[in-house]
Amino acid sequence: MQTGDIIQRCTSDVETIRRFIALQFVQLGRGVFMVLLLVPIMLSMDARMTLVSMVVVPFIFIYAYVFFRQVRSRFQAADEAEGYLTTVLEESVSGIRVVRAFAREDYEISRFEAAANDYREKCRKLITVLAYYWSSSDALCLIQIAAVFIFGIGWTIKGEISLGTLLAFSTYVGMLLWPIREMGRILTDMGRALVSVGRLKEVMDTEVEELEAGFHLPEGFRLKGEIEFQKLSFAYDEAHPILKDINLRIAPGETVAILGATGSGKSTLTNLIPRLFDDYKGRILIDGVDITAYNRKDLRRQIGIVLQEPFLYSRSITANIGMALKDIDPAKVEKASREAALHDSISEFEDGYETVIGERGITLSGGQRQRCAMARALVLDPAILIFDDALSAVDSETEQIIQRNLLSRKGRATTIIITHRLTGVALADRIVVLEHGKIAQMGTHNELIAQKGAYQRIWNIQHQLELEAS
Repeated sequence: MQTGDIIQRCTSDVETIRRFIALQFVQLGRGVFMVLLLVPIMLSMDARMTLVSMVVVPFIFIYAYVFFRQVRSRFQAADEAEGYLTTVLEESVSGIRVVRAFAREDYEISRFEAAANDYREKCRKLITVLAYYWSSSDALCLIQIAAVFIFGIGWTIKGEISLGTLLAFSTYVGMLLWPIREMGRILTDMGRALVSVGRLKEVMDTEVEELEAGFHLPEGFRLKGEIEFQKLSFAYDEAHPILKDINLRIAPGETVAILGATGSGKSTLTNLIPRLFDDYKGRILIDGVDITAYNRKDLRRQIGIVLQEPFLYSRSITANIGMALKDIDPAKVEKASREAALHDSISEFEDGYETVIGERGITLSGGQRQRCAMARALVLDPAILIFDDALSAVDSETEQIIQRNLLSRKGRATTIIITHRLTGVALADRIVVLEHGKIAQMGTHNELIAQKGAYQRIWNIQHQLELEAS
């Protein structure tokens, strides 16, 4: 789902429902009360005049119901158009640097104008229908009042009813008709509210990730970090499987590098370890126990992961690095930042570790963002470390520093490194090469470089580029 659409559901749709419950329920109660109060009084005064006073009421109800059926689809269209408009706005603001870098301001302006015009047009069609309803329902109410006066005056002249009865009915019919007419407004807002309820229901009916199910790991307990994939297959779409029959065992404390072309399933494989997805075939074991038996929250506290696209919050550097800790310890934060070769950069900031970085870490460079995300993973001192292309934006000198720091930690955590650069496999005890979702090769650097296959091809290409560059 698009971010802007979710925001619109959580703001505009919630407000629509709140307004209906807060205002229209009161109007509904008032209308029902007036009908139950006035109709018996009118019947006790004169049955014929009561019948004349109520003759248009069934038509108003029928008309309101037909209108309600028509207006719901227009509310749906307007809501969806507003959601798309919010999405366009959110993307334009979030991606403002890209827009400016490629001089696409005019395109984004026209894109926003097109979304705004579409929303305006759908709102105009909705308001047109509302205008027809209110004007025609007003006409029906006025016809009803006119009928009361026409018949009432005639019967008063003939002496069949008194002048007081006529005046009373002229008052009562106004008190009765306008609340009934308001039922149309209530139905209108009900239609809008039901559309909003349906859109929110899609969100609320989405299965909630159960964090507490499974057995809990004792406080302070640390897993050994043995990972085993048994006949693992996974697909986001059944027609296009990503992983196919993966069998792999990683020993506790072992460092494994995973290489492969884009789309070969490297990130997906590691995302299954902290149970970001559960709908796979086969088994994943950690320390000999199926991961589905673990409590998700406890399992994830044993895993430090640096995602392919690191996300940072608009908070201080300390808060970003220490967010996984229950109580932020400045000493641990600094130690982790030193291991990620980030401490020297932070020291240059005016406020040091208390520097508040921009949204998504925009005030940091790409390499600094990656190192901040790496420090966030290291600060936990987890049993399992996953680096998903975590050094792609880091220069060679800094990469070597980080590798030396990680080398000093070797054996303390089971480490999985996803990389496209062969310099990233320097720490690896073993290298796994994925092709089309399957393990194509596996072994040490020296073993794989001697074999014909993907690894040898990658090595030859990168080695040749290095020679040409030198």
